[in-house]
Amino acid sequence: MRSGVDAVSDQSLLLYNRAQLAARLEQLQEVNRQLAAQASAANELYRENADLRRLLNLPVPAGWSYAAAEIILRDPLLWNERFTINRGKQAGIAPGDAVLTVTPEGHPFLAGVIDRVGEHSADVITLYSPSLRISVLFPATGATGITNMGERHPTPGNIPVGYLPAQYRYTLHEVALSTGFEKNIPGGIKVGELSYVEEVPSRFSNALTLSGLLRPAAGFDSIRFVVVAKRSGEAR
Repeated sequence: MRSGVDAVSDQSLLLYNRAQLAARLEQLQEVNRQLAAQASAANELYRENADLRRLLNLPVPAGWSYAAAEIILRDPLLWNERFTINRGKQAGIAPGDAVLTVTPEGHPFLAGVIDRVGEHSADVITLYSPSLRISVLFPATGATGITNMGERHPTPGNIPVGYLPAQYRYTLHEVALSTGFEKNIPGGIKVGELSYVEEVPSRFSNALTLSGLLRPAAGFDSIRFVVVAKRSGEAR
């Protein structure tokens, strides 16, 4: 049956002249473009829906609450250093609140902190911003450090980390977590991994700390949604 329909269709094409065939082809190409655009929009909606589900299902530490937010503005010149979200004072957002991203598996990563807050929006500075300094813990060694400290300039995809106690032996790709020392940043959130550390000075050196580089765990190139961690009312 199908072969018969195809045969009739092929015979009908022979009745068209070259101009009519070109017009028919253009019509079909336009239909294909519309279908491709609809499929792309459907895929984008599916991806956004999956991202939001992961954010809403993120386990919340005791004494904290999460507010999901969408990034609405990014500076092309400071793409990875700051952005603006669509939540502000009316959603209980305050300066210093931690901003998290979530992996496809549902694991939270620290992306940055709230900088300035309006009624319905807020500016976020990320881990790549030189002005954001937070303490980090390397649980494998028990050592702590501070981001965006130290004399070494960052390389692409890395941020400086300093004040690393020289008596510890560090290994590359060591995980760095938030310490919880900062009032509005929950402890135990993955910040990144150690990508470089200075050599341990000789026993005759009087250096007490080392500097290194940290590769943030959060991906900033295509991030769309985030969650803001808020302390319980009495703890703020």
